[in-house]
Amino acid sequence: MRRRKQAKDDQLTESLLDDYDERDAEDVGPEVQEPPRHKAVPSAEAPSRHTALIVHPGEFNLQAFIQSILAWWQRMFGACFGQIFSYATHLWPAPSREPELSLLQAERLQQLRDRVAEKFDIGSPSHQDSLRRLWNLAFSGEPCTALKTPRWKDMGWQGEDPATDFRGAGLYGLDNLIYLAEVHPDTFRRLMDKTEGARATWEYPFAVAGLNLTWALSELLDLHTPTGAAAAAAASSSGTGDSAGPRPPRSAAGRAFLKLMSESDVAFEELYCAAYCLLDATWLDMRASYMEFNAVMKRVKGEVEKALASRPADMAQLRQRLLGGVPGAAAWD
Repeated sequence: MRRRKQAKDDQLTESLLDDYDERDAEDVGPEVQEPPRHKAVPSAEAPSRHTALIVHPGEFNLQAFIQSILAWWQRMFGACFGQIFSYATHLWPAPSREPELSLLQAERLQQLRDRVAEKFDIGSPSHQDSLRRLWNLAFSGEPCTALKTPRWKDMGWQGEDPATDFRGAGLYGLDNLIYLAEVHPDTFRRLMDKTEGARATWEYPFAVAGLNLTWALSELLDLHTPTGAAAAAAASSSGTGDSAGPRPPRSAAGRAFLKLMSESDVAFEELYCAAYCLLDATWLDMRASYMEFNAVMKRVKGEVEKALASRPADMAQLRQRLLGGVPGAAAWD
């Protein structure tokens, strides 16, 4: 196995994780039935001409007369205007209805959004404990004597103080790194040490890339809770308030994820672990270097979106669709 080439991190001045700002139905009308067609009676005065007369037998009825006019119009011009209407519908498709959430889906969706929204606070004792917990998992047997030390860079943080790398990712980014280390320790070690493939001279920093991945997946699944004016606009458009429960995801990937989320309370964490394996495999496949990390991440997001669009039955099937062509994926568990 080839190990990664060691490079001095203090030469990398470009931040991998951007500063992120906090961001952020329609009724279908009844099918219109075509009224019965009335036969056109040729004129006796001009038998040689093909003149279409609209005749409604019996007593005059305004509504029936208008229906006859519309039926004739549809026969004459329906094909032409139908194509125009079809093209317009393609350009401006009608919004799909929001799915109804089960109680379990609503609960887990709200929990996920709450976790994504929580900022990392280095002043919080529990957040400090989480950092030390990750240290112990990464550097087994080596006590964490300081929260600011160059040793953090060996784990893939960009500086001596990991608190400066969180930015938009929040505490959940740290929690996902801990989950990867505790539940899939061999995969964690392989990804952190970069023991597979021909590595670049300037490798992506493992820990910060993990934070970035948490942000990217939560954005893809529409887990970011809007605040301020964006929140008011979202509530106004849905016509519901906080008491109505969480808003269903608007993204196609987020809606496809609802089923998986209802079947597992660690669906996001397992998706994160699989996506990190895919990220590293994509990095090697693209022969990428540090400044190409965003291109790698874009490709990974596209693959995750495509896998979710296929509506996998469970997390095992989703993992297979993401990692089916990745060497070593069979040794996942």
